[in-house]
Amino acid sequence: MRKNNSNKLRVIMKFVLGFGVVISLLIGLGILRFHAARLAYYLESVNQSIQKYSDEEVILRQELSALVAPIRIYSYCKESLGMQKVLKAETLPVRVRSTTMAASVNASKFDNQGWRSSLAWLFGR
Repeated sequence: MRKNNSNKLRVIMKFVLGFGVVISLLIGLGILRFHAARLAYYLESVNQSIQKYSDEEVILRQELSALVAPIRIYSYCKESLGMQKVLKAETLPVRVRSTTMAASVNASKFDNQGWRSSLAWLFGR
């Protein structure tokens, strides 16, 4: 009787152990399946974002080409801003003073002192 009970106990233990292994495998497969579904959802959202930004880029390129076209600029200036085409262009003469500029005076002062004057800020002078 003892031998029969110990055999039954071993069979039951093997069955419980096998059942536990099957359950843990099913749970592991479920977790993997959930993770795969989550990654697929994330991939789909990334693909949608890429498509949205790609469509937006196409629209912006079309707007840019329309805005850069010279005839478009001319018509916008004429219609919206009320600008008119200039018939006679005028130029204004600009006189240059013969005195030296302040920057050139400082540069010549440093040229006379040598290469150490440009590094004077390192020494606190």
